[in-house]
Amino acid sequence: MDLLIKKAKITVLDKYEVTDNKGNVLFNVKGELISIGKRLRIDDASGRELASVYKKKIAVRDKYVISMKAGDVDVFRIDTMRKVPEYRAKELGWTLKGDFGRKDLKITEGLHTVAHIKPKALSFGETLKMDVRNEAEALPAVALLLVSQLDAENKPENAEEK
Repeated sequence: MDLLIKKAKITVLDKYEVTDNKGNVLFNVKGELISIGKRLRIDDASGRELASVYKKKIAVRDKYVISMKAGDVDVFRIDTMRKVPEYRAKELGWTLKGDFGRKDLKITEGLHTVAHIKPKALSFGETLKMDVRNEAEALPAVALLLVSQLDAENKPENAEEK
C-alpha cells in the first residue's frame, strides 16, 4: 500500500496529511498547542483521534510513546556506530533505520521490510512516499516515522545532517 505524507509548510504547529495513492485522506497529523512537551495527534479523515506520539519526560534514555487504542508502544532511540539513530518499537518488534539526511528509511521486522520511506519524486515541499506492507500496519508505521521527526526537532545535530 502506497501512502503520501505531506508536511504543511506555513503553520505554527506541525501538520501533516497522509493520503493513499488515489488522493484519499487517511490521516491528519497535528501538533497540539496545549500539552506537556511536544505531542503529535493522528486523526482519521473525520477528525477522530486514532493515536498520538510524544516524548516521555522521565526516562533514562530517549524514549518515545506511540499511544493507540490497542495499547502503548515504547520506542527507544539507539545511537549507532555510524552516528545515525535507529528507533526500536519494542512491542511491535520493529526498527526504523536508514539515511535520515536523504530520507531513505526502512521499517523492518527482523529480516522483513514493513515499510520503505523515501522522498516523492517531483513534489513541492516536503512529501514522502511510504510503501507499507499492508493496510493494517499503516497507522503504526506513520506513527513510528513521526517519532523520528519529533526526535529530529529535539536533537537536530544527531538526527539529520544539513
